Amino acid sequence: MALAAATAGFVPDRPDLGHHAEGLDLADPAFFADSLDPRAPRLLPPAAYRALAFAELEDDAVWTRSWLTIGLGAEIPAADDLLPFTAGHHGLHVQRTAEGGLVGRFNKAQHGGCRAVPLQCRTGTKTRCSFTACGYSRDGAVLPAGLEGPTPAMHQYLGLRPERLLPVAVRAWGPMVRINLDPEAAPPAAAPEGLVALAGETRRAEYAANWKLAAQALAEGDRFAQAPESLHLTGRLATGEAASLALHFPNLVLIEARGETCAVMLQPTALGQTLLRIGLLGPQGRAAPDLEVSLLEASWDAWLAEIAARMAPAVAAQAALTRPDADEAVPTNAAGLWLQANLAARVRARPAATDTQPLYATAQGRGC
Repeated sequence: MALAAATAGFVPDRPDLGHHAEGLDLADPAFFADSLDPRAPRLLPPAAYRALAFAELEDDAVWTRSWLTIGLGAEIPAADDLLPFTAGHHGLHVQRTAEGGLVGRFNKAQHGGCRAVPLQCRTGTKTRCSFTACGYSRDGAVLPAGLEGPTPAMHQYLGLRPERLLPVAVRAWGPMVRINLDPEAAPPAAAPEGLVALAGETRRAEYAANWKLAAQALAEGDRFAQAPESLHLTGRLATGEAASLALHFPNLVLIEARGETCAVMLQPTALGQTLLRIGLLGPQGRAAPDLEVSLLEASWDAWLAEIAARMAPAVAAQAALTRPDADEAVPTNAAGLWLQANLAARVRARPAATDTQPLYATAQGRGC
């Protein structure tokens, strides 16, 4: 199967065959070793930021085995409102229940209307497709319920019997929503206390940088504390104001300054591209109705400008790492070192693949 698929320029996701690219075993501890020296922290080898095989490895070790932050509870305030999120190759959603709680599920249309995943959807880039519930398509916006409950647009996600869909674990984590593909996963660490959403929306910004580069750039600062799932730092905004930062593995960065907290949720949309879902949080007692529209917009403008300033080095680093001759050791910061160490630990800890049968067959791979 490997030879036949390779001739088409397409390598299927087969964890049992290992993860290799550019002559390297990407799951070998040696791949990570040189980048984890605290005396001289540096980025992982370029394949970690440009190889589809490494994205497949991350899907196996990170996106399917971690608590992911996907949005704000305030985005889905009413019963049957639905929040989509694609985790790796897996299309998921969280829906508000009639009782006010949250339920998480795999989408009904994992592969859209396709009998098998088309080759163009397996390039490491989320495709623009009418099947917005497919795990290979780009996510659409939040779907609000209609006056009579779920709308026709939700059918791709819910089907006719949503209670039969495969469940995922979901938790309200302060004002945020977190999910884990394992419905039996242990609960995440305690959420930061005293925060509420200042706006019932998230805004989106997309940058040409791998999600790992984006996370370390957003969390630029001096390390002062850490927990098993989070790193805490101090730093300054582009304006010079003091800020407290927290990086929650794998995809949440909290930046606190000026009496507000900017929550940035990262979602890979391509090997070298990351979508940021951005929420504004503040202390309890300061909710959205208390803010004038002009003040709220000023806060949005300031935080979006701060994010753009922080992301500029990540975009430059991605461009450099994408060059074929990129082989120099590039220094990283405290957040990058911590993130890479956690990624390496997740790769080591993932269960060994024992199933040698593909989940689906293509014309070139059938019968292998």
